[in-house]
Amino acid sequence: MATSRRLKLKSPVNTRGMLNKIKSALYISINHYWKDLTRSDILIASLLDPRMKDLSFVSPEKYNDTKNLLHEKYNEMQNSTSQPIQLTKSPAKKKKLTILASLKKPLIKSRDEIAEYLQLEEIDLESDPFIWWSDREEKFPILSILAKKYLSVNACSTASERLFSDAGNLITAKRTRISTNLFKTLIFLKRNAKHLNSIHKPDDSD
Repeated sequence: MATSRRLKLKSPVNTRGMLNKIKSALYISINHYWKDLTRSDILIASLLDPRMKDLSFVSPEKYNDTKNLLHEKYNEMQNSTSQPIQLTKSPAKKKKLTILASLKKPLIKSRDEIAEYLQLEEIDLESDPFIWWSDREEKFPILSILAKKYLSVNACSTASERLFSDAGNLITAKRTRISTNLFKTLIFLKRNAKHLNSIHKPDDSD
Protein backbone atom coordinates (compact mmCIF):
# COMPACT_ATOMS: atom_id res chain seq x y z
CA MET A 1 0.00 0.00 0.00
CA ALA A 2 1.23 3.44 -0.91
CA THR A 3 1.68 5.68 2.08
CA SER A 4 0.56 9.30 1.77
CA ARG A 5 3.29 11.85 2.16
CA ARG A 6 2.61 14.56 4.67
CA LEU A 7 4.08 17.99 4.13
CA LYS A 8 5.37 19.75 7.20
CA LEU A 9 4.38 23.28 6.38
CA LYS A 10 5.38 24.68 9.76
CA SER A 11 8.89 23.29 9.62
CA PRO A 12 11.58 25.84 8.64
CA VAL A 13 13.02 25.50 5.16
CA ASN A 14 16.64 26.15 4.34
CA THR A 15 16.64 28.93 1.74
CA ARG A 16 20.35 29.64 1.79
CA GLY A 17 21.54 30.36 -1.73
CA MET A 18 17.96 30.40 -3.06
CA LEU A 19 18.18 34.03 -4.24
CA ASN A 20 21.37 33.30 -6.18
CA LYS A 21 19.70 30.29 -7.81
CA ILE A 22 16.74 32.44 -8.90
CA LYS A 23 19.06 35.11 -10.31
CA SER A 24 21.06 32.47 -12.15
CA ALA A 25 17.92 30.91 -13.64
CA LEU A 26 16.66 34.31 -14.81
CA TYR A 27 20.05 35.17 -16.29
CA ILE A 28 20.20 31.88 -18.21
CA SER A 29 16.64 32.36 -19.53
CA ILE A 30 17.33 35.93 -20.67
CA ASN A 31 20.49 34.85 -22.47
CA HIS A 32 18.58 32.00 -24.10
CA TYR A 33 15.69 34.08 -25.46
CA TRP A 34 17.40 37.46 -25.88
CA LYS A 35 21.11 37.00 -26.52
CA ASP A 36 21.81 40.68 -27.18
CA LEU A 37 19.48 43.34 -25.79
CA THR A 38 21.76 46.20 -26.77
CA ARG A 39 21.29 45.99 -30.54
CA SER A 40 20.14 49.19 -32.19
CA ASP A 41 17.00 47.59 -33.64
CA ILE A 42 15.98 46.62 -30.09
CA LEU A 43 17.02 49.83 -28.35
CA ILE A 44 15.07 52.00 -30.80
CA ALA A 45 11.87 51.19 -28.89
CA SER A 46 13.45 52.50 -25.67
CA LEU A 47 14.73 55.59 -27.51
CA LEU A 48 11.15 56.35 -28.60
CA ASP A 49 9.88 55.87 -25.05
CA PRO A 50 9.86 59.33 -23.38
CA ARG A 51 10.32 57.64 -20.00
CA MET A 52 13.79 56.25 -20.83
CA LYS A 53 14.89 57.92 -24.05
CA ASP A 54 18.27 58.95 -22.59
CA LEU A 55 19.34 55.27 -22.69
CA SER A 56 21.45 55.78 -19.57
CA PHE A 57 21.82 51.99 -19.24
CA VAL A 58 23.93 51.57 -22.41
CA SER A 59 27.25 52.94 -23.62
CA PRO A 60 27.49 56.21 -25.60
CA GLU A 61 28.44 54.19 -28.70
CA LYS A 62 25.24 52.15 -28.46
CA TYR A 63 23.24 55.33 -27.94
CA ASN A 64 24.71 56.97 -31.05
CA ASP A 65 24.14 53.82 -33.13
CA THR A 66 20.50 53.73 -32.04
CA LYS A 67 20.06 57.45 -32.77
CA ASN A 68 21.53 56.96 -36.25
CA LEU A 69 19.13 54.09 -36.87
CA LEU A 70 16.24 56.32 -35.79
CA HIS A 71 17.38 58.93 -38.32
CA GLU A 72 17.36 56.25 -41.03
CA LYS A 73 13.84 55.10 -40.13
CA TYR A 74 12.69 58.71 -39.99
CA ASN A 75 14.10 59.52 -43.44
CA GLU A 76 12.59 56.36 -44.91
CA MET A 77 9.13 57.29 -43.67
CA GLN A 78 9.55 60.91 -44.71
CA ASN A 79 10.60 59.95 -48.25
CA SER A 80 7.95 57.26 -48.64
CA THR A 81 5.11 59.78 -48.31
CA SER A 82 4.89 62.44 -51.01
CA GLN A 83 1.85 64.02 -49.37
CA PRO A 84 1.75 65.54 -45.88
CA ILE A 85 0.80 63.08 -43.17
CA GLN A 86 -2.80 63.53 -42.10
CA LEU A 87 -3.30 62.91 -38.40
CA THR A 88 -6.70 61.55 -37.49
CA LYS A 89 -8.09 62.17 -34.05
CA SER A 90 -11.30 60.94 -32.55
CA PRO A 91 -13.88 63.72 -32.20
CA ALA A 92 -13.63 65.14 -28.73
CA LYS A 93 -16.39 66.74 -26.76
CA LYS A 94 -16.39 70.53 -27.06
CA LYS A 95 -15.20 72.27 -23.93
CA LYS A 96 -16.35 75.65 -22.70
CA LEU A 97 -13.82 78.32 -23.65
CA THR A 98 -12.45 80.52 -20.93
CA ILE A 99 -10.45 83.74 -20.99
CA LEU A 100 -7.21 81.87 -20.22
CA ALA A 101 -7.90 79.33 -22.97
CA SER A 102 -7.53 82.03 -25.61
CA LEU A 103 -3.99 82.70 -24.39
CA LYS A 104 -2.83 79.13 -25.04
CA LYS A 105 -0.37 78.94 -27.91
CA PRO A 106 -0.98 76.30 -30.59
CA LEU A 107 1.63 73.57 -31.07
CA ILE A 108 4.02 74.34 -33.91
CA LYS A 109 5.36 71.52 -36.04
CA SER A 110 8.97 70.82 -35.21
CA ARG A 111 11.59 71.48 -37.90
CA ASP A 112 13.99 68.85 -36.54
CA GLU A 113 11.77 66.34 -34.76
CA ILE A 114 14.51 64.01 -33.52
CA ALA A 115 16.78 66.76 -32.16
CA GLU A 116 13.95 68.55 -30.35
CA TYR A 117 12.53 65.30 -28.98
CA LEU A 118 15.88 64.16 -27.58
CA GLN A 119 16.43 67.53 -25.89
CA LEU A 120 13.25 67.14 -23.83
CA GLU A 121 13.44 65.79 -20.31
CA GLU A 122 12.35 62.25 -19.57
CA ILE A 123 8.87 61.84 -18.10
CA ASP A 124 7.94 59.88 -14.99
CA LEU A 125 8.07 56.09 -15.25
CA GLU A 126 4.44 55.86 -14.16
CA SER A 127 3.30 58.03 -17.08
CA ASP A 128 1.70 56.61 -20.22
CA PRO A 129 3.98 57.09 -23.27
CA PHE A 130 1.04 56.65 -25.67
CA ILE A 131 -0.81 59.58 -24.10
CA TRP A 132 2.40 61.63 -24.24
CA TRP A 133 2.82 60.98 -27.96
CA SER A 134 -0.88 61.53 -28.65
CA ASP A 135 -0.69 65.00 -27.09
CA ARG A 136 2.34 65.88 -29.24
CA GLU A 137 1.62 64.22 -32.58
CA GLU A 138 1.05 67.61 -34.20
CA LYS A 139 4.51 68.75 -33.13
CA PHE A 140 6.17 65.41 -34.01
CA PRO A 141 4.01 63.97 -36.83
CA ILE A 142 6.51 61.41 -38.15
CA LEU A 143 8.13 60.50 -34.85
CA SER A 144 4.73 59.87 -33.27
CA ILE A 145 3.95 57.31 -35.99
CA LEU A 146 7.28 55.57 -35.43
CA ALA A 147 6.68 55.58 -31.68
CA LYS A 148 3.29 53.91 -32.06
CA LYS A 149 4.86 51.32 -34.34
CA TYR A 150 7.68 50.31 -31.99
CA LEU A 151 5.98 50.84 -28.63
CA SER A 152 2.97 48.73 -29.61
CA VAL A 153 5.00 45.51 -29.18
CA ASN A 154 4.66 44.13 -25.66
CA ALA A 155 7.91 43.16 -23.96
CA CYS A 156 6.30 40.35 -21.97
CA SER A 157 3.74 37.60 -22.43
CA THR A 158 1.44 38.74 -19.61
CA ALA A 159 -1.24 40.08 -21.98
CA SER A 160 -1.45 36.85 -24.00
CA GLU A 161 -1.51 34.74 -20.84
CA ARG A 162 -4.43 36.77 -19.49
CA LEU A 163 -6.19 36.32 -22.83
CA PHE A 164 -5.83 32.53 -22.58
CA SER A 165 -7.11 32.70 -19.00
CA ASP A 166 -10.21 34.65 -20.10
CA ALA A 167 -10.81 32.13 -22.89
CA GLY A 168 -10.59 29.27 -20.41
CA ASN A 169 -13.19 30.94 -18.21
CA LEU A 170 -15.59 31.27 -21.16
CA ILE A 171 -15.23 27.78 -22.64
CA THR A 172 -15.79 25.19 -19.93
CA ALA A 173 -16.91 21.56 -19.83
CA LYS A 174 -20.52 22.74 -19.45
CA ARG A 175 -20.23 25.43 -22.11
CA THR A 176 -18.78 23.85 -25.23
CA ARG A 177 -21.43 24.77 -27.82
CA ILE A 178 -20.78 28.51 -27.81
CA SER A 179 -20.46 29.86 -31.35
CA THR A 180 -17.20 31.28 -32.67
CA ASN A 181 -18.65 34.72 -33.32
CA LEU A 182 -20.16 34.98 -29.86
CA PHE A 183 -16.91 33.80 -28.31
CA LYS A 184 -14.91 36.46 -30.19
CA THR A 185 -17.41 39.15 -29.21
CA LEU A 186 -17.29 38.22 -25.52
CA ILE A 187 -13.50 38.16 -25.50
CA PHE A 188 -13.35 41.53 -27.27
CA LEU A 189 -15.75 43.10 -24.75
CA LYS A 190 -13.88 41.57 -21.84
CA ARG A 191 -10.48 42.92 -22.93
CA ASN A 192 -11.71 46.36 -24.07
CA ALA A 193 -14.34 47.22 -21.48
CA LYS A 194 -11.87 49.57 -19.78
CA HIS A 195 -11.83 51.78 -22.89
CA LEU A 196 -15.62 52.22 -22.99
CA ASN A 197 -15.62 55.54 -21.14
CA SER A 198 -13.08 57.01 -23.54
CA ILE A 199 -15.31 56.16 -26.52
CA HIS A 200 -18.67 57.10 -25.06
CA LYS A 201 -17.96 59.73 -22.46
CA PRO A 202 -20.79 60.33 -19.98
CA ASP A 203 -22.51 63.69 -20.17
CA ASP A 204 -21.77 66.27 -17.52
CA SER A 205 -25.45 66.28 -16.60
CA ASP A 206 -25.37 62.55 -15.69
